[in-house]
Amino acid sequence: MRKMLCILAGLLVVTTGFAKRKQWTERQAWKWQEKVGVIKGFNEPAPAYPGQSRREILKKASELGFNSVRFWVKGRTTSERVAYIQEVIDDATACGLTVSPVLAIPKDSYNKALRQKEPFAVDDYERQVRDLVRSFANDSRIVFWDLWNEPRFEDMPATYEQMDIIEQMVRWCWDEDLSQPITSSIIWATVNTGNKALKRTTEVEAMMDIHNFHSYDCALDFGHNIREMLDYIKGISNRPIVATECLTRTNGSGVARTLDVFARYGVNFYIWGLYANDRNWEVRWGRSAYDPYDAMFHNVLYSDGDLYDAREIELIRNYRFTAPDEQVYPELEVTDRWNHERSWRWMVAGPLMGVDASCGEWMQTEGCNAVKVKVNYAEWAADRAAFFAGFDSLLQQADRHNKTVLVTLLDDNDAQNEPLQLGKYVGSVVGRYYADTRIKAWDLYDRPGLLTSDTGKLTEIVPVVFRYARNQYANQPLMMTPAVGVKPFESGFDPWEAMVHGRTAGWERLQYPAGSTPELVYKIWSLSDVTAFSSDMAVAETGWLVAICYRFGRPIFCTSWDTSSSDDIGKTLERFAMFHVFWFADRLLPDRYSTFRFRQISTQRQETEAM
Repeated sequence: MRKMLCILAGLLVVTTGFAKRKQWTERQAWKWQEKVGVIKGFNEPAPAYPGQSRREILKKASELGFNSVRFWVKGRTTSERVAYIQEVIDDATACGLTVSPVLAIPKDSYNKALRQKEPFAVDDYERQVRDLVRSFANDSRIVFWDLWNEPRFEDMPATYEQMDIIEQMVRWCWDEDLSQPITSSIIWATVNTGNKALKRTTEVEAMMDIHNFHSYDCALDFGHNIREMLDYIKGISNRPIVATECLTRTNGSGVARTLDVFARYGVNFYIWGLYANDRNWEVRWGRSAYDPYDAMFHNVLYSDGDLYDAREIELIRNYRFTAPDEQVYPELEVTDRWNHERSWRWMVAGPLMGVDASCGEWMQTEGCNAVKVKVNYAEWAADRAAFFAGFDSLLQQADRHNKTVLVTLLDDNDAQNEPLQLGKYVGSVVGRYYADTRIKAWDLYDRPGLLTSDTGKLTEIVPVVFRYARNQYANQPLMMTPAVGVKPFESGFDPWEAMVHGRTAGWERLQYPAGSTPELVYKIWSLSDVTAFSSDMAVAETGWLVAICYRFGRPIFCTSWDTSSSDDIGKTLERFAMFHVFWFADRLLPDRYSTFRFRQISTQRQETEAM
């Protein structure tokens, strides 16, 4: 088949004469970039519900900060395809968006020929392409043409055949003297220099006016994969670059991490979808269900138009190209923190009534449904195989007794080690069990500064540990328990009265041991997916700390509760029930598990005198 294509290609070059234009120079390409500005687009305006108009979708996209839409050309005949492009252009223009059509016809026709074991009619296809692009050759609302979406890239006959077709498509478009740049999403897999087909795909990519690629793994290995791909593309020629497909939250390649890399390389972008819809783009490839505890895959809006994560929209609206060393986006310990909704969804199963594993007979106790386990960095460093074997055994044991596990990875005994080593340890453990539902949450560091007085070292360790843990994209929440308590209340002090509306009260009554500080505590709570505290205090002081934790708007964990210090265990549990606190006591409380329930409280409006 390839031989036939080459013969036809040669004939076409003879019969069509000289092209009216050739490939743009790099200077022409950069003048185009200057004219169109930074492209911030999305793919395929699919409706959220039957009957939603395309214009409504595009208007919503414009309001969110997008300025372009990429779409697949539909229609059985050339006239139908021309009409479809015109309709999309008109709707997009009315909403302030440019368009990028994807010529789906070649790929569909080629695949059909392969399935039916028929020769691919190159001459007929040439006529279709020419007639279509000629109709819009000077339409400035088309920001560029994408000739073929994701051709094959492996070392196989189909790859070379498709590259031959795309090369001819480029020449046809030159001959039609298109005023818009020509490109194709040829580079859409990890650049593998051992792939024999890479030379041929690179040759065809080098013919394009602008570069175009796809990447759904921009965050993997701290962005190494995408940087390698972009460096390779820039090595082909110095031209504007467009990522025509991106956004995969389930491996960490969400809006923030993706745009962080793109901004440094000056990449225009089209995320994949807009609304959650019948195309099921919020479902991972090859699956038929959206895991309710996982991150949404591709889209930025739920079906009703609510934002999946409002933080993403600000990043899209403010996106710009930056200098390579300019730090615009925070590190992933900040950007990839779970949003509030996801944190609450994870905890909907009900209260955790747990116990520290060190207390002994936790396995047989009815009602106790969770156990807190501290694993050891030194053991991991000495023998990883033995470390993981022991941890696997513990998880199996907990599961047999219907208990989930809260895992503590570090404490102040580990603080003398280098932050990077601690980060690699945490990443190694979290990465191995990132989807294990026997693990309810990760307490990355229990009370930094409880024993260690080196605040500077702790301030360095905390973000590094979060960063390496987040780089595993765990499907369990990450947190740290800060070292903070409440100063004992003086006799007669009424904490509820002190926190009445308008009265300044809260952090001034907190106290910090050794190396802990208000800044460190705040940083920990601001990086955690759920908010954690420990208590060796009486009821009132514990309640005060819970009230401060509640200000962060996330599920609350009491990861360490010294019950011997409580003046009334029952009243402490009442506070936990009111604020929906998930708790882990230092000893078994068999008489408390059957009666503990989360309570819903509803505040009555205060009666006021009639005006």
